[in-house]
Amino acid sequence: MNLEIRDARIDDIEIVAWTVLTALDMEIHNLDKFIKSCSANDTLYSWRNAVVATVDKQAVGCLIGYEGSRYRELRERTWPQLWDDMDPEYLMSVEDETAPGEFYLDSMAIQPGHRGLSIGKKLMTYAIEKGKALGCKNATLLVDTHKPRLEAYYRSLGFEVFAQMEYFGHIYNRMRLPNTKC
Repeated sequence: MNLEIRDARIDDIEIVAWTVLTALDMEIHNLDKFIKSCSANDTLYSWRNAVVATVDKQAVGCLIGYEGSRYRELRERTWPQLWDDMDPEYLMSVEDETAPGEFYLDSMAIQPGHRGLSIGKKLMTYAIEKGKALGCKNATLLVDTHKPRLEAYYRSLGFEVFAQMEYFGHIYNRMRLPNTKC
């Protein structure tokens, strides 16, 4: 098995879109709308914000992350096109997932046949190093409180809960990697 972790390229758009849909527990029939968003250079889910894992040159996982000070600007370009069936006022009232100074690990997914091989940990390590290079203070993420196994996984990597927030009607734990100095 030849594993490579690298910055995404334009031809990785399909795995990037699949990652967002998987992380959001959404149906794959929305793939075309997400591919369009991931193809753009200036959206939350842009391929430019993604890190990809390949096994034998085949994409098997992805993590999308970005500096928190860019969040609001990217969100305003992303959400209206992806959630065009939702009330725009409600969308703009949703609390921010991240803040300036944080490197936000937005979405991560590994294809089922490649889970349990530490690919997620390697994607996170690579992404956190990118955050450090940008001068971010902390690496942060959200985890749904109804996903205790996922929270346990993040805890095993050193993340700690530091707050809770409601996001699209669900309660999430905000987690950060202490002493990241990223």
